Amino acid sequence: MDFLKKLKALLAKGFATSSEKEMIKKELEAQSDEVKEVAEELAEQVEALPEVDPEEGKTEEEVEKAIKSIMSKEKSEILDEVQKILDEHKAKAVKGVGAYSPEAKKDAQRKVMNKFLREGLLSVINGSESKEFAAVKKEMTTGSSTSPYAGYITDEFLSAEIRHLQVEYGVAAREFTTVSFMQSSYKANNLATDVSVFWVDEAGSISSTQAVLGQETLELKKLAAIITLTRELLQEQEIDFVSFLGSRVAEGFAKAEDEAFFKGDGTSTYGSFTGLLENSNVNEVTMDSGDTAFTDITAEIFIDMIDATPQGALANAKFYMHRSILNLVRKLREDAVSAGDGKGGFLYQMPSEGRQGNIWGYPVVEVEAMPTKGDTAAATSFVLFGDLRKATIRGIRGGITADRFNAGSIRNVADNADINLITTDREAVRWVSQVGYIAIVPTAVTKLTTAAASA
Repeated sequence: MDFLKKLKALLAKGFATSSEKEMIKKELEAQSDEVKEVAEELAEQVEALPEVDPEEGKTEEEVEKAIKSIMSKEKSEILDEVQKILDEHKAKAVKGVGAYSPEAKKDAQRKVMNKFLREGLLSVINGSESKEFAAVKKEMTTGSSTSPYAGYITDEFLSAEIRHLQVEYGVAAREFTTVSFMQSSYKANNLATDVSVFWVDEAGSISSTQAVLGQETLELKKLAAIITLTRELLQEQEIDFVSFLGSRVAEGFAKAEDEAFFKGDGTSTYGSFTGLLENSNVNEVTMDSGDTAFTDITAEIFIDMIDATPQGALANAKFYMHRSILNLVRKLREDAVSAGDGKGGFLYQMPSEGRQGNIWGYPVVEVEAMPTKGDTAAATSFVLFGDLRKATIRGIRGGITADRFNAGSIRNVADNADINLITTDREAVRWVSQVGYIAIVPTAVTKLTTAAASA
């Protein structure tokens, strides 16, 4: 008789899980012939039941409609509605059915929808957003308190992703010769004056010669940043904020390096580094008189840059420029005059399989930190060509270090007050990098400069 009671209980419940249906089949086989005769029809009815609670299987659209319906009611009615929902769930929890049964708990969609409804209703009642549910209130007017409101968007969940524009820096780290140092400075030797050789007649005097060595000192400078975070932000489960900030600081360090090593003017803004574009020892090609703008570049000027670069630097030479300057180059045509119709082939060759985009056969590297089209001015260097690995040495000491502090005082961003980490319940994270560069063989690089303004 217990078996018959079980069948009737399932029919009264209105649904049966797949495991419950399988259990009924097995128990039916074990019953006596007399019980089978009575129970078979009931077992068939159980088999035909849905496997999920219809109330728990609501679609997202149904839930949204329910919330919108509730939103139109007064707050007291909303409270009554929520209490009713809570009572129903409490009753089901006692029975161990619906969303609280082991089978239903495995259904991720059902769990999400239950949470969606619960958090959405609480958000509507309290007039604020819960952490799990991002309810966005839209006003039909521009006033901060004017009604009516357009309502809530109830299908937006909190996204753990922090969206931002990713810009590629770190060209100096990739293209320069990088050396790791144990100390904060490094003296590098270079060949200042090469030896001379002579043709000598028989019994003639052989002149003496010598090689003169020069020496450049690479001083490492600090790149650093300190960020303070509240305890609540550090405890946020959706976002690993320290890791995110670390990646942003690393990109900031790479940007600062590129700006200092390519266009630094020797001031503290660029860590006192003089970049290759400002280095007077780098080879220089100046555009024709009157060509004072970046837009005055020609296909032939790049041949002049190649010619001005020593043969020893050509094997691995590349062109370096900002992407907006490269877009100017894309419009240039080679040998347009001899083509007769003024429409020679385009100078810039698009990247192909296994090959970078190139100008006159030499690869092009985009450098976001170099001068843009909008920086155009007379007597301004804006394109580089050569072998940066031979021309430069980039020094680093260790990697980027990160330290966390929960005591002490930190100067605020506005630089007008201190933040006490203890009394404000915050932590600070400090990132430090030691890095520097020297142009050890500057003649391995050639820069392109616009003509000076006419007097």
